[in-house]
Amino acid sequence: MTYTLACLPMFGGLGEERLRALEAVARARRYAAGQVLCTEGDPADQLIVLLEGRVKAGRVSAEGREVVLAVEAAPVAFDKTALLVDGPHRATRTAMTAVRVAYLPRAAVMDLVASEPSVAARMLRTLAASVRDLDERLLDAATRDVPSRVASWLVRRCAGGRVPLHGGQAGLGAEIGATRVSVNRALRGLERRGVIEIGAGEVLVLDPHLLAHLAALPTPPP
Repeated sequence: MTYTLACLPMFGGLGEERLRALEAVARARRYAAGQVLCTEGDPADQLIVLLEGRVKAGRVSAEGREVVLAVEAAPVAFDKTALLVDGPHRATRTAMTAVRVAYLPRAAVMDLVASEPSVAARMLRTLAASVRDLDERLLDAATRDVPSRVASWLVRRCAGGRVPLHGGQAGLGAEIGATRVSVNRALRGLERRGVIEIGAGEVLVLDPHLLAHLAALPTPPP
C-alpha cells in the first residue's frame, strides 16, 4: 500500500498548506529490496519517512554478526531521536521489499515541531511508545523464557487477529533475542494448544485471552 506524508501519525491533523510545504522540500526516492537507506553512524540530517514497503533496522555486533533490531512497515519515520539531538543514525536500515521514501530536511522538521504544538505532542507520544516498547523487550529478555517472550510479542501486535511476520521467524527471534529454531518451537507449541495458527508469513491468533494469559506467566525457576 502507498502512503503520503499526511498518513504519518506525527503529521496527522496538519493543514493542507503545511503539508504542501513539507512535500515541496521533501526528496523522494525508491529503493529495490536489499538496498541500504541509511548506515549506522552516518549523520541523521534528514527525517526518513517510509511511504511504501518494509525495512529492517540492524546493527553489526563486535563479532561481525548482524543483529536485527526491528522490522518496520510503512507509514513510519526513522530516527526521530537522532534528528532531535542532531546525532548519527543508530542503525543501518535495509529495504526488505521495494520501498518508497521521502527525505525531509532537519531544518524543516524542527521548524514544524517549534511552530506546531500538535506535531511536537505527537512526536513525544511516538518516542514515549518506542521507549516503552524497548523497556518491555529488555525486561522480557531478562526475565522470560522464549515461549513467553513469543507470546508477549504476539499480544502486543494482535489487535486485528492477524500478526504479520515481516522478517519471518528469524526476524521475530532477532527482535526478542532468540534463535529462529527456538521461536519455531514456541510457535508450534502455541499452535498445538489451539492458541494460534501459523500461516504463510503471518500468525493468526485464535485465542487472544489464553495468549495474554501465557504472556503474563513468569519464567519458572530452574
